[in-house]
Amino acid sequence: MKEKIIKYFQQDIALAVISGLKKGVDCEFSKVTVRPFTSGDTVKYQFEYTVKAQVKHKNVSSDDLVDEITLLMENYFTQCMVYGKENDFHINCFNGKVKAKTMPPSKKVSIKAHNKKKEYILNEGEDIDFLIYLGVMTKEGKVVKAKYNKFRQINKYLELLKTSLDILPKDKPLKIVDFGCGKAYLTFALYYYVVKILGRQADITGLDLKEDVIDYCNKVAKDLNYTSLEFQKGDIKDYDRTQDVDMVIMLHACDNATDEGIVQSLRFNAKIIIAVPCCQHEFFKQIGNENLQPMLQFGILKERFSALATDSLRAQILKALGFDVSVMEFIDTEHTPKNIAIRAIRNGGFNSKEYASYAAFRDYLNLTPYIERRLREENILK
Repeated sequence: MKEKIIKYFQQDIALAVISGLKKGVDCEFSKVTVRPFTSGDTVKYQFEYTVKAQVKHKNVSSDDLVDEITLLMENYFTQCMVYGKENDFHINCFNGKVKAKTMPPSKKVSIKAHNKKKEYILNEGEDIDFLIYLGVMTKEGKVVKAKYNKFRQINKYLELLKTSLDILPKDKPLKIVDFGCGKAYLTFALYYYVVKILGRQADITGLDLKEDVIDYCNKVAKDLNYTSLEFQKGDIKDYDRTQDVDMVIMLHACDNATDEGIVQSLRFNAKIIIAVPCCQHEFFKQIGNENLQPMLQFGILKERFSALATDSLRAQILKALGFDVSVMEFIDTEHTPKNIAIRAIRNGGFNSKEYASYAAFRDYLNLTPYIERRLREENILK
């Protein structure tokens, strides 16, 4: 098929849109958009994969452009619209046959530079009160050099939240709980983004075990006049709230604290759960399967695999309980090794097929997950 497709890309292009999923194909993305950009002295192409309410990106070289498009057309899609400098082409692929309709060019080809300064949700030079108060920025709005990684982490966090917040109701104040908030850089960022940038009403609660930390955070909130932000001392498993919660956030809750946070989120009927787990020790002593011995015999590999298995089962049981789940990178690994974020968005009820998948994986690894026991104790999982 590559030989049949390549001729339609023998010109500069402004855009290509790949769509029309083939019948019966299991594919997480529904559309792919391709745009050229310059990187240094070369032209590359950014592939944007539409996955429900979010997008994923991948950059490829000019040499790999047609190979990537051929792969998508052979396996997943039936149509590709190419907007070129000389001609537009509407390509159809059915049963290995490629046909195309030629049309006059309709878009201006303008390859944009891709190495410009990154635009964040919160940008240097802006007067951002909480960043100045917490010492991330100077009074002039310049990011303190030693705090630049924290500045990037805050922006990555807000990018993660951005699409999630869009699905929540806009006709009432949002109710958000942050379990294990620590010094609350990200909790203050959440309040600033929701209330000051989006202009929405929100009741936000940060929870942590350290009384001195809670006292400090409440002082900061008061000094900044963040009136609907409060911090409470308490353990995740003991925290009780009778009202429904829109979103629960757990960042770097250690070991089974993440599981307790998920259980509490389900008790509160949370619509969105966002967790960045930390220190997953539970399965290290449990995990076992003789077929995996070549890996499990090495402690460091066993530790890493156990952590991945922990997060895999957390994500899968949430899918079984009626959530759309995505797992993504929270921040580059050079800044923290705890970089996996689980985002779950409620979209239905119990799914027996997803639970069967969870159980099969659990049993294959001979595991007894803490989260499953707690869910049964709370009658969330029957």
